[in-house]
Amino acid sequence: MSGLLGKYATLVSRYPYSGNMLQSAILFATGDVIAQQGIEKKGWKNHDYARTGRIVIWGGGCFAPFATTWFRFLQNLPIKSKIPATITRVALDQTVAAPIVLSTFFTVMTLLEGKDMNAVKDKWQSTFWPTLKSNWMLFVPFQAVNMIIPPAYRVLAINAVNIPWNAYLSLQNAKADRIEEQHHAAEMGIKMS
Repeated sequence: MSGLLGKYATLVSRYPYSGNMLQSAILFATGDVIAQQGIEKKGWKNHDYARTGRIVIWGGGCFAPFATTWFRFLQNLPIKSKIPATITRVALDQTVAAPIVLSTFFTVMTLLEGKDMNAVKDKWQSTFWPTLKSNWMLFVPFQAVNMIIPPAYRVLAINAVNIPWNAYLSLQNAKADRIEEQHHAAEMGIKMS
């Protein structure tokens, strides 16, 4: 296992963006597959591969480059004392980055679904606050630990925690889509099951 972690550390040291993008895409896809197969019990015949593809685009193309840059910024904050540095990094992460990441997630996912900015606004209004509160319950304590591990492993560590979190996000996004479809059907006078 240490050999594998060493190879990973070498990869992200040499190629921090592409290395993190690749592992993020894989781990975000894993979270969505868990959501669809393990939680929603869709079965492979009914698996929404486009949904998995969208979350891969989000995870690898949006989240990973942002997280890589963000963790570098946090690491370079000029605070030498370990406890104040960790508190400051976690506070910034959860009050600045978390709202940006969640807002961008719901925006990107909705636009990739082919919907417009009105749908983005509706999804954000129905999902943002409950999701942010759940995020804080999980990531405030996790990030307190993550901020003291070696920087090369931070995106990997967060993505490991992101597997169940991504399953949750995928479910929240799909739930918001179902609510939107029900509202649309109600406006059209169609009864949905």
